[in-house]
Amino acid sequence: MRSFILLILCIGIISCSSQKELTTNTNDLTLSSVEASAITGNLPDYQASLQSVKGKGRAIVSEPGHTDRVTVLFSSNRRRSLVTVRNSIGVEGGQLLTDGDTLLIYNKIDKFARKVPVRGGDINRINQLASLNILDLLNYSVSSKNVTSVHENNVNYKLLLASGTAVYVDKKSYLIKEVEEPENSRLPYSKIKYDAYGSIQGFKLPRRISIFGAEKNSKVSLQVTGLVLNPDLDSLTINIPDDIPVYYQ
Repeated sequence: MRSFILLILCIGIISCSSQKELTTNTNDLTLSSVEASAITGNLPDYQASLQSVKGKGRAIVSEPGHTDRVTVLFSSNRRRSLVTVRNSIGVEGGQLLTDGDTLLIYNKIDKFARKVPVRGGDINRINQLASLNILDLLNYSVSSKNVTSVHENNVNYKLLLASGTAVYVDKKSYLIKEVEEPENSRLPYSKIKYDAYGSIQGFKLPRRISIFGAEKNSKVSLQVTGLVLNPDLDSLTINIPDDIPVYYQ
């Protein structure tokens, strides 16, 4: 029987998180003698047991001189991820669908749609969140085969991947705290930070996720408020009316 699990943080925690930037101690990192497999083997990896999610959250989109607050509804499996965005008064503004390579953006307010590549595409603001597969975002997995070097300090392990991505892992909890992309990745985001992990039916998943834009002056902060694990999902598609033009980048 499917269950709906509310992930509600107390007002005090939410208040503190809104006023304090999450930080990851990345100073004084030195080459580690610990094998990559000893670290990745302890990371939560639910690729086999968690195949779909459905939920909602509150997102704050911040950029110089402007801040938006929206509600996001999401459904995701290992192949596709669908996000619906509602503004502060509940009006549905659009839908976004990604397969990992491309992002389809349907703007219901301005009545147009466009399809852009995730790498090198013109993707900003809430689209940065939607460009990621939400299921993969909630459970970021790392294979030891992709790790080229391991560094550490007294707080974190740093796993450097063959792609140039750096993954920071808390040494006590073995939970991922930060994922940092190289400048040449051509992705629409430069960094992802994770916080407030909770145990949900045996799955350890983050409740707060911050995504920093590739230009490093914008951020999307997602607060997960509701989540269904392994739901039966309909086909993840966007039904665009025939009279709405679709532009391709």
